[in-house]
Amino acid sequence: MTTALLAAIVLVAITAPHAVRLDHVAPSTAATVWLSALVLRALTVIFIALSVVLYVPTTAVFASLTHWCWDAAIPLVTPRVGLDGHRVGDAATVAPALFLTASLLSVGYGIARTVHAVRSWLRRAAIGRGPRDSVLVAGERPLLAAAGLARPRVVVSAAAVGTLEEDELAAGLAHERGHIAHRHRFVLVIAEACRGLARGLPGSQHAAAELAFHLERDADRWAVIRERHDPCALASAICKVALPDLPHPVGIASLGGGGRLSERIRQLLDFGSQSADTVKRRTASMLAVAMACLAVLMLALSPAAVVAAAKTAAASTPDVHCRD
Repeated sequence: MTTALLAAIVLVAITAPHAVRLDHVAPSTAATVWLSALVLRALTVIFIALSVVLYVPTTAVFASLTHWCWDAAIPLVTPRVGLDGHRVGDAATVAPALFLTASLLSVGYGIARTVHAVRSWLRRAAIGRGPRDSVLVAGERPLLAAAGLARPRVVVSAAAVGTLEEDELAAGLAHERGHIAHRHRFVLVIAEACRGLARGLPGSQHAAAELAFHLERDADRWAVIRERHDPCALASAICKVALPDLPHPVGIASLGGGGRLSERIRQLLDFGSQSADTVKRRTASMLAVAMACLAVLMLALSPAAVVAAAKTAAASTPDVHCRD
């Protein structure tokens, strides 16, 4: 009963962000909700895989299959291929672990490859020091971005310096410094790992896109509130940088990225005139706290579940080799 209740709570928590509007609550609150949702999605996949290891070996069907010598039971298979129930049982218990390991390795390889690609691109494209301690890169397209994981830098292209007005450039650079100051790069790495694990669950891609959108809102607020830049200047910079059909280098978080560009522009142009009411803000805050606590609880339960699954898998091999 407890397990079923916990599963129901997790299911509600995963689907709740898709049913509420978080566009006008604090971006940090919205980002917490969506990041927690992604973590819960990844943990759900892990627990599903572990449940296969824990539950399937206890069923009568599994016990029956793992006692059969299949090549003896199917005389048409000649010559004998040596397929027996042990191998079927091993595959059933090892397959989920292999799937999770392959998913994590794939995500890790993708992240490492992206980091290497960004470093290589910066070495090739950097032509000097840009405004406000940024890195100036060559290029005919306007680019304003934060790049790098361990040592992030603000990157600005020569085309952006020539295209943007002084106040637009200053606001755009402040936006990128907001990404670095709030360590959004680490949030995105965690989100990408979770999205990779939960890619089979509907809505995971949408959750990752919503998280990226609210991180952009958070950097917008840093530029406007913390560094006191004109929101209209920032909106104008975003429009000039976000040119169509000009993809930026992989792994570069551009000023014009983050999805739902028109909503970001609208919020900047209406900055200060529209905000969530008190009830909606409190509801969103409670949802964020509840989902974060649930994600921490599930993370705490994961090691014990893994140990239990390993013990069950080790004990699931039948004593009888096969049964004719």
